[in-house]
Amino acid sequence: MLDFQEIPYDWLEPGTYLEVKPNYSDLGVLPYPVRNLIAAQKLATGTLAPGQVVEITRPGQAEALFGRGSLGAEMIEAFKAANRTQPLFVTALADAAGSVKATGTLTFAGALAAATVLRFRIADRPVRITATAADDTLALAVKLAAAINAETDLIVTAAAAASVVTVTSRHGGEVGNDIDLRVDVEAQPVPAGLSITVGEMAGGAGNPDITDVLDLVENDWYTAIGHPWSDATNIAAFEEDLRRRYEAMSKLDCHGYVFKRGTYGQLSAFGDLANSPFLTFGGLSRSPTSSWVACASLMAICSFHLANDPARQLRSLVLKGVGSPAGVDQFTETENDLLLRKGISTFKHLPDGTVTISRIVTTYKVSNLGVPDRAWLDIMVPATMSRIRYDWAAYVSLQYPRAKLIDDEDSAAFVGRADEDDEIGTSVVTPRRMKGTWAGRCRLYADRVWIERVDETIRQSVFERDEADKDRMNARQPVQIVGNLMVLAGSLEFLA
Repeated sequence: MLDFQEIPYDWLEPGTYLEVKPNYSDLGVLPYPVRNLIAAQKLATGTLAPGQVVEITRPGQAEALFGRGSLGAEMIEAFKAANRTQPLFVTALADAAGSVKATGTLTFAGALAAATVLRFRIADRPVRITATAADDTLALAVKLAAAINAETDLIVTAAAAASVVTVTSRHGGEVGNDIDLRVDVEAQPVPAGLSITVGEMAGGAGNPDITDVLDLVENDWYTAIGHPWSDATNIAAFEEDLRRRYEAMSKLDCHGYVFKRGTYGQLSAFGDLANSPFLTFGGLSRSPTSSWVACASLMAICSFHLANDPARQLRSLVLKGVGSPAGVDQFTETENDLLLRKGISTFKHLPDGTVTISRIVTTYKVSNLGVPDRAWLDIMVPATMSRIRYDWAAYVSLQYPRAKLIDDEDSAAFVGRADEDDEIGTSVVTPRRMKGTWAGRCRLYADRVWIERVDETIRQSVFERDEADKDRMNARQPVQIVGNLMVLAGSLEFLA
């Protein structure tokens, strides 16, 4: 039953002929081909044309491709700051035709008694001006507008009129509403006699259509996709595409990431937009960091650590480059718990302003029948199942590339064979042999602590030849994904 790929079965010429080929019987878990994709808006100065996908190896490439001060450049910078090793691909969309740019204001009132430095944070980037006692509110507005415009990496521009600085998003669309404006009183208080009122960014409307991106990469392998558009239309299209990718006949497993700044009520409504095991929403209230920056950072961290171990929770990992909301704006424990039930991932805040991951969940909440269901609650579930599915399918392709399929009971195949696995090579497979192969892989997954109760998994797995199609094998392969210590509930008692 030895099988040869290169040596003819009826060769007569004397000589020694040796095929060289790998033996996959003891192959470890196969490397997972991670590929991250960011889709974002570009400015007119960006050289990346819509319809192109390019790989980013250095953060500096982003400015040329998307334009300096662009949304895309910020997302790429954030991703690369958190994840420098995994492949990152990007594609661009221009602002939607007719889109409206968000605007906000900073209004000066009062007067200064002495020279001072006034500090601001615009989209979480520091901006400062030196003010003198001779500066009236118009002069202060002019100085601030000039300082903002001098920061060419900022995603906004500014103009001064009277005592008001109007800040305008460089991009059209709803995304601009998530840009944060604030006076940095923590760095330096505003002196007595002067007041600065912030009018939050608003009025942006008309995001690009993500279907152009989804159609472009319809048949391409990406393990994570992140984008900045949180409107209902784009979320619905994204959710459907992720569902299609995960289907058995597609095998393009991919996880999606979207982030939003908002109040508890706004994020609750955001969570209701999707019900997908393959889509993660993040949310913070009044973080100084733009939502797309937080999205790119979250995707970078999740992609890196889930590739290392898809079954391990992400709690306590730092969300690099993301600023913490002020204490009054942080969600309470109860609000975080309720947000998790809405499909919104949650975060913790350290005293130094660092944001860490609390729990990363999917947006899946109810079954197709509307029944509450936690089967896909944590991001580790689809991540682990994707790794197992990829490894199993790839291993079977390597181990049995041209195998013949016969019944277990076919005596002609195994007469005199003490050990079928040692004797018949890879040219013949039976349901029993395939189950043995599956058992070996399951023990490998258990060694990595991806699954537990491995003996029960093997016992319950079923492989059988299809009754109507002699060329097909059907299988049922239940696995128990390993748990994670999320909650420790105890009763700490003392003797009275």
